[in-house]
Amino acid sequence: MHQFPDNLGLATDLLLHTETGMVESRDDYIVVRTPDAPEYFFGNMLVLQQGPAESDLKRLEHDFAQLIGTPPLIAHRTFAWPESAGSVVTLDAFVKQGYEATVCRVLVAHPDEINQVATNSLVKVRPFAMQQEWDDWSRMQLADMPDPTGISSQRYMAHQQRAYRNLIERGLGNWWGAFIDDEQVGSLGLFFLDGIGRFQAVITETRHRNKNVCKTLISEVVKLTAGRSDRLIMVADETYHAGAIYEAMGFRQQGRVASLCREPGNTTGR
Repeated sequence: MHQFPDNLGLATDLLLHTETGMVESRDDYIVVRTPDAPEYFFGNMLVLQQGPAESDLKRLEHDFAQLIGTPPLIAHRTFAWPESAGSVVTLDAFVKQGYEATVCRVLVAHPDEINQVATNSLVKVRPFAMQQEWDDWSRMQLADMPDPTGISSQRYMAHQQRAYRNLIERGLGNWWGAFIDDEQVGSLGLFFLDGIGRFQAVITETRHRNKNVCKTLISEVVKLTAGRSDRLIMVADETYHAGAIYEAMGFRQQGRVASLCREPGNTTGR
């Protein structure tokens, strides 16, 4: 927690990366590497102390090559940094160079602050216990990705499953499923690091969206993990509707995390 104490989204990201990969401070950066998953774009990145200026791009790309790697093994470039809640983030110059810019809200709640919102009585919540549940999870996650059948996507998901199951075996948290009649309709991870609970990859199956599956899942998991932490963290893309759901449940914004990622093959602007 000594890194980014004012931004619990980035701080807990780095705690997770420390458990599943390698994190070290180098010069002006925190270097995140996941050697056994070179296609994991946000597991091989440079974390900056603050947002970059347009004039920084060449230097950042040079330093990324030196500290993270170069093609063919590392074919992407990713940078992330903390942003305050009210700042204006302008990244158009990077987008023109083929980068995708994302700004996420960091949302924090004490377990007791989670509101009793509308839930779905058909949904049963339990931790994953068998391989079939992980297979269904992979399928659901891949269906939400731009290239579900691509070898890079498949390898990335296989790595994520291994990494999360390793955290679970070490007692650091669980992966929880929402089930209707034994069909998995949603899931999330919740891991506890340095006394803070960090949610991961909250998802609802497409056909079951807008049925309070997500709210039911989060509410139940918070109850079932009571006592493990007094702070729960969600990180949600600002352009995505889920953030509003979390805020309605009692989460409040604490800061933001911004990032730039240029995926392999995207060398020209879009």
